[in-house]
This record gives sequence, C-alpha cells and structure tokens, in this order.
Amino acid sequence: MPRLFAMFCIVLILLTACSRGQADQPVGESADRPAAASGQQPAAANTLASQSASNHPRLWLTPGDVERYRQWANADNPFWQDGLLPLAERARAEMDEGRVPDEDCGDVGYEEYPTEMYAELFAFLSLVDPDPAARQDYAQHAGTLLMHVMDLAAKGPASKENARCNGSRQYPPFRHPDFFTSDRDRPRYHGEAFPLVVDWIYPSLTSEDKATIREVFLRWSEEIITAGYHHPEPVGLTNDPLLLADEQQVRFAGNNYFAAHMRNLGLMALALDEGDDPDGELRKYLDNATGSYLYIFNHLVATDSRGGLLPEGFEYSPQTASYVAQFLWALQSSQTPGAAEAVDRSFWSDFVTSYLHSISPGPTAFDRDGQMLMEYQPAWYGDAQDYRLPNFINAFGALGHVLTDPAQLDAIRWIAIETAPGGTAQLTERVRNPDDFREAILAYMLLDPAVIPDDPRPALPLDYVASGLNRVISRTSWEDNAAWFNYRLGWNSIDHQMADANHFELYRNGEWLTKGRTGYANIAEGIASSEFYNTMTIGNDRPVDRDDSDWRVDLWQRGSQWNLVSDGDPTLLAHSANELFTYVTGDATPLYNSASEGATAVTHASRSLVWLKPDVILVYDRAETKGPGYAKRWWLQLANPATVRGQQALSTTPNGQQLFVTALLPVDASMKAVNQTEQFVEDTVARHEPMQVRLMTEAHGAPASVRMLHVLQGADGGAAASPVTAVQSDDALWQGGVVDGTLVLFAESTSQSLIGALSYHVPANTTTHLITGLLPGGSYDVQMDIAADGTQVTIQPGAQVQADEGGVLVIP
Repeated sequence: MPRLFAMFCIVLILLTACSRGQADQPVGESADRPAAASGQQPAAANTLASQSASNHPRLWLTPGDVERYRQWANADNPFWQDGLLPLAERARAEMDEGRVPDEDCGDVGYEEYPTEMYAELFAFLSLVDPDPAARQDYAQHAGTLLMHVMDLAAKGPASKENARCNGSRQYPPFRHPDFFTSDRDRPRYHGEAFPLVVDWIYPSLTSEDKATIREVFLRWSEEIITAGYHHPEPVGLTNDPLLLADEQQVRFAGNNYFAAHMRNLGLMALALDEGDDPDGELRKYLDNATGSYLYIFNHLVATDSRGGLLPEGFEYSPQTASYVAQFLWALQSSQTPGAAEAVDRSFWSDFVTSYLHSISPGPTAFDRDGQMLMEYQPAWYGDAQDYRLPNFINAFGALGHVLTDPAQLDAIRWIAIETAPGGTAQLTERVRNPDDFREAILAYMLLDPAVIPDDPRPALPLDYVASGLNRVISRTSWEDNAAWFNYRLGWNSIDHQMADANHFELYRNGEWLTKGRTGYANIAEGIASSEFYNTMTIGNDRPVDRDDSDWRVDLWQRGSQWNLVSDGDPTLLAHSANELFTYVTGDATPLYNSASEGATAVTHASRSLVWLKPDVILVYDRAETKGPGYAKRWWLQLANPATVRGQQALSTTPNGQQLFVTALLPVDASMKAVNQTEQFVEDTVARHEPMQVRLMTEAHGAPASVRMLHVLQGADGGAAASPVTAVQSDDALWQGGVVDGTLVLFAESTSQSLIGALSYHVPANTTTHLITGLLPGGSYDVQMDIAADGTQVTIQPGAQVQADEGGVLVIP
C-alpha cells in the first residue's frame, strides 16, 4: 500500500507541475501516524485534502532543494552515512522507547528530550531520505509528535501549577502561560521547529490538524507581540520611525530573546496556506515580524551594531544572529515579497568578516574535559559560561543560503568545517552528535559533499574595525604564528555586556599573553566589572539609596564603569593602522558616571594606545575626578602571577612566554600583583578561562588628576626585556617612551592641538618617531639637531610631512 500511494503522489505531482509550470510542488508524503508513546491515537489522514497544498515545503526548503538533498543522501556522503543517518536511528529509537514525548515535561526551559526537536529531524528526513518507505515512516513520527504538543497547547494557558514532572511541580505540559513568550528559553531553543514541521509534512496534516495548529499559532503570535521580551511598541505599528525613537528599544533588538520571537513569529505566519488561514489572520502577523521586529533590528545593525558584531557578545550573539538569519532564509525560500530587500547585505557580509578577524591566527590543542581538540581561540566579549569558541552553525548554516555571493558561501563553508570545535577532525561527529538536532540539519544542507572550500582569510586585510561597537582588531599576518591584538570601546546599556571600555588584548605564538577574564555575572557586578579587564578603575560617589548587597554598590566599590546605568556612550576619538603599528584613542568618561545613581565624580577618562607590531604596547591613560580622594587604578589580567620589582613586573605564561610590564607614569606609582579574588567572583569565572590573576598599578594618594603610562613587551622564554626610556616634550604637553629604537609620544590632553612648536629630546639610538594626538591629515615641518647625547626634535605646522587619518605623524 505505501508503494502504491507513493506512486499516486508522484503522478499527482507531475500533473500539478504540468498545470502550474514553475510553481512550487508538494514533496512530502501523506502518512498515517504512529500513536504517541503516551497513548495518543493518530488522527485519520486526509490524503485528498493534503494534495491541495501545492507550495510546500517553502520554509528553508523548496521542492528543488529537496531533490538535491535527497541526491546527497548516499553512502559516499559522510554527512549522511556517518552523520545524519545514525542520528536519525538514535532519535527514532528514543521515540520508540517512549522517551519522546513521555519524558518531555513540556516546560519552558531545558528538556533532555524536547518533542519538537525530534519532530523537526523526522520532518526533514521525511523529505530527504531516498527510501520512500522511510520517508513515510518519518512523516508519521513527525506528525505524531507535532500534534501531541498542539493538542495539549490548544487547551489554552493553565492557571495553576497542578502537574508534576521529574519530581517538580509545574504547569501542565505545554500550557505554561509564558510557554512561547516573555523571556522563556524553550521557544528560542526550539521555536522554529513547530512551523518547520508543519511546512515540511503539510501533505500529512488533516484539516482538523491544521485548525488546531492555527489556533495555537494565533495565540502564541499574539502573546509574542504583546508580552515578548522587549517587544516593539507601540504594538501593531509597522515600518514607522516612531519604533526607533527609544534608543534602548533599538539596542535590545540585538537581544537573543527579541530575535527568537521575531523568527518564531515570522515562521508561524508563513507556515499555513491561505485556504487554511481564514481571513489571513495568522498571515497578518508577518507584518509584525518584518515591519516591527526586523525593521528595528535592521536599524540597529546599520547604526549601533554596524560592522558585523552584535552587542551581546559570543555567549548570545551567535544565537541572535542565527534567529535572524533563519527568519531571513524563510522569507527568501518562501518567495515572500520584499525578502531580498529585508537583508542588510553590508552587515551580514561584515558578520562573516568580523568572525574571521575575531578568532586566533590558528587552532591550538586544548584539553576539553579529557578530550584533546584543535580549536581556534575567540576574542571574547560579553558574558561567558565557557571560554570556548561556540559552534556558529546555527547562524552560518542559514546565512549560507541568504548570501548569494559564491565567495561568501565558500567562506561560510570553510568556517563551518574548520573553526567549529574540533575542526575538520570532528566534523562528522558534530553532525552525528549535535547539541541540537537542528545543527545537524543545517550542516547537512550547507555542506555540499562535492565542494572543498578554500581558506578565505589570506584575501582579507590585517586590520578591521567594527564601528558600531568600536572594536579594533589587528594582526601581523594570517599565518598560525601571527601576533594578534584587539581593543574595544563599546556602548554598555543592555543585557550581557561588560564594563570593558578601553580594554585591550594581546595574543602571541599561539597563546594569550593577556586578555579579559571572562565570566557570567549574577546581574552585572563582580566579574562583569572593569577590575577584570585591561582598563582603568576610577573612584566615584556611592550610589544613593542602595543597600550594601546591591550589584551597583559592588561596581562602585571597585571604581568600575557602570553596566546598564551609565550616563552615555564612549567615543573612539582616533584610529589608524599600518604594518608598523595600530593606534587608538578612546574617551570612556560617560561610562564611569551614572547620574541616576548619584555617581558623577569622574570628569575625564580616556586612553591612547599604540601597538608596535608584533610585541610592544604603550598605554597612556588620563583619569580625572572632581577632587582628590578617588582611587585611580590600572589593571592587567594574567595567566600566572607576576613578579614585581619596583616599576617593572614579569609574568610567564603556561607555555613559557614572557610578558614584561613597565610603569613609566606616574613616577611614584605603586605596582603590585593581585593574586586573590573574592569567592563569589571566582564562582562566576568562565570554565577554561586562562586568565587567573591580575597586576595593578595605583596612583599614590588618589590625586584629582593623573596620567599613567605603561609599556608591555611580549618575549620568548629566557629573553631579556628591551630598555624603556621615558620622554616628554619641553613644555610637558606630550609624554611617552622609547623602546627598541622607536619613540611614541601621546598628547597630555585629548583636547589640545599643536599650534606652536613641539620640542623634545630622545636618545641617540632612536630611529623612528610616532607622534600621536595631532590633526588627522595635518601637515608639519620637522627639524632634527643631532648631538652626541641624543637628538633634539622640533615639530611645527608646515608642509614637509603629513599625519595619517588617525593624527599620527611618523618620522622615520
């Protein structure tokens, strides 16, 4: 009977194709469903009605795609034979054993056996498995699981927690009042599964099934737009600048819950056919998804998140990006009008590029819970539970279908193969044993078994700026042994951001010399404070009307920048980069003050920094308060304790490299190793975080104004530090140092300009001069008077030499 029915479907498809030309055709088979393990009886299949659906699948898949993926499902394709097929066998066994859906509590958080995840895998296999009988069987399993959830959810939100599951009291399964809205995790983990399964097994669904699904989808959609986390307001307003009036609303469009609700809302609106959605009521929610959610998100990525990096960092931004990309893909595959225009191609192209710049030059061997894996290291930002480069397949697996440029697709495939945990060696294992079955589906659809992608990195520049978050990333080459530097000065006003403005990091010979100490704060205190980044802390006034246990008091006690409640955004004042150096100047003053907390004592906080490639960094800090008595401290994160001798410290890395730190200013600065941290902070440090201790320099006596100058030198084990000499101009308005024959001078004030003459004296062995803080593109005359004890240099406005775009004058 299944074979006869399959032949009937094929004939009907061919007839439909003849009558509709190039229109989409149904691909899935209609099938009776096995009873759910809980005893649910399958509804009778309405095979005649199912054939009226002539445009499925349309979400992430088209009939043409199905034929291609079905051809890939052969013994010569390891992603199928050794990946997806064993996963399918495991999933089917777990359902047949009664684990699914019986052991799914139907609650709002993590579930070991989430019903919809299994249904999504079965629905995909019902399309691509080359065996018609297997496709029918998978469709039966998918339909049973889908309707198990829909039938329970259709009973409506429960009013009482009167059910028990796994020993806990909860709402009845799938009837939690917030099951598909608010800031619940389950809809972001697996929310796409429900509409995808509907679309992928549409011919198997009866009219009664579709009516039930529509009822549930309508309620869930309304709950999303009215109660979803930071949902767009006014509710129902679309494509209107009023939606962008609240800066915080725009910035929260980069939140993972916001993006997940957008995806779920859009996919549900696209799942049902017109004939199964009377008056188009469900379809109307697509306007909310595109005209409200996506409208705001696209504004964010064109402004405060331009450059490809999203605001919540590597813990959650991969998820945010995946939800948006999956929605854009659905718009495209369903041929929704305006789908092409909905894609901000500049941002998504930058998303790929910024990812490549944000990973280490090469993979290194790491012991991950007893397993040695080759992994790239991330330039992490934001909250972190585990310092480990996430698998971005949920984002790139969708983006590979959204971006149509062949070079971008090639880059995305290379990323998915080479940079996910374990690299090429673990590729098939990542398909066979994914964290979420969706990852296996996306990898299978992305990775053409006949294509071996090229490494895209050698074609990229060595320096990159993501201007929305003021991230500057630079390296000496794309070879594995390259030196790698990054700096950040981002705004800080939404969830999962850290007090890390003016922070920098240096990676050398396959290892971090210094980086931020990552972790996941309880709210926004402790590990999220500036103390655990390579930046300054500056004392302030105590927050008003706050209990000692308040997280804001913790930030105040540390002199931290303010998370969530600061007075405004920092400003990247200058930047330039070339083969010799990378230079930045950033003003972070607004982040140190919070008028809402009554803490406004910081009058200035800025940093100028020059990375002399590959091994030397000079850091010049300006810190000012409304009076004395406010502590001013400079912090550096280290893997191993530093040995401090006077104004110099030395830390040796786990692999035997050395980091020398010399404090040149203030001359009476107190430098010390800080090797202990409060236990509550230690409890929030990310797993596998290499930075364990700190180095701190404090301005003696907490003066109202201080300038700090530090020189960092990376070196091989056993090498000696290069001598460092402090230099300042004759009028003391420019300060800096000479190391390895190169002078770097910084402006004492970010507001000063060179109108008259700048004169200074340097040692005789000084061969290169970098004068920062000048007018970008400004022209100057240079006079050098060489003597036995050194060189006297005078610079003044003129025509001989020109400063670069960052205001750096290079005198060779």
